[in-house]
Amino acid sequence: MKRSIPSYGLGTFSDDRHTFAGVVAGERVLEIADDTLVNGAATVLALLDEWDATRRHLPRLAETARDSGTLLTDLRIHEPLRPRHIIQAGANYRSHVMEIIVSGREPDDMRSEDELYAAAGKMLDDRAATGSAFLFAGLDSAMCGADDDIHLIGESRQTDWEAELAVVIGRRTDNVTRADALEHVAGFTIANDISARDLQFPAEHRPLGGDWLRAKNRPTFLPVGPFLVPADNIDDYRDLEITLDLNGQRMQQDRAANLIFDVESLVAQASQIAPLLPGDLILTGSPAGNGGKWQRWLQPGDTLTTAITGLSHLHNTCIAPTAQPAASKGNNQ
Repeated sequence: MKRSIPSYGLGTFSDDRHTFAGVVAGERVLEIADDTLVNGAATVLALLDEWDATRRHLPRLAETARDSGTLLTDLRIHEPLRPRHIIQAGANYRSHVMEIIVSGREPDDMRSEDELYAAAGKMLDDRAATGSAFLFAGLDSAMCGADDDIHLIGESRQTDWEAELAVVIGRRTDNVTRADALEHVAGFTIANDISARDLQFPAEHRPLGGDWLRAKNRPTFLPVGPFLVPADNIDDYRDLEITLDLNGQRMQQDRAANLIFDVESLVAQASQIAPLLPGDLILTGSPAGNGGKWQRWLQPGDTLTTAITGLSHLHNTCIAPTAQPAASKGNNQ
């Protein structure tokens, strides 16, 4: 599957000599030299630390990249950056939550599916109007790049996928309002939140709400990338379509317009819990179509293609639990 973006973005790449931050436009990449846009090493995180200044130079660099940059096919693509914080939203697509409600109804519930969906829809409308998003923290050590292997673990027989739109913060964000939230968003990228479902809610931890750390934060369980696409290049994030294909078969498909709590709400709510910093990621949740719906779990040899309109795609292969993940070469991001 050919990888390119229609506009431009930022990423972290390596060749046989070094790892570097670059501007990607179309199918080509231009390295950003140290001590040019920022003082010192030109990492993506350093660019985001001075985002209001550095973003102005990106269109010019993108034109150069498009004309004379290095082909993407000649480079390894790492995760775009390593954030200081990762905040994740759970159960945040109408389709996903309604699917859970309808499939999990009690045996004595005699309502039709139409009645169940109508009741679920009203409940979600009320939640969006008066409730709050379910947020939890992730670890950057779980991250891997757009083409890296996902290392399954021997403890789990029910490892699942979750295609997600990820928000990248562009300035310190502390107690912002929903109305001001998008001013703090630098851009967007793609994530796939791999989850060991049979470890997420073990009987011993169920009274405490589940073991999210153990289930979701294993090395390579969070492919992210391939690029950070600036918010300036996205007309309306609500129009972005999120898809996930397992071995070429479509499993998930939805639009960001169907988020229960939209990007503005997530940024505002997260910033009321803790200050967000440049480069921090907020994963916005995953649509319906996870492994539980299909009763299909990840196996060695499976390939996952996670795509979002205008942001390109991830393409990750699952490998057997006995293999050990290689150390990331992109930790200086």
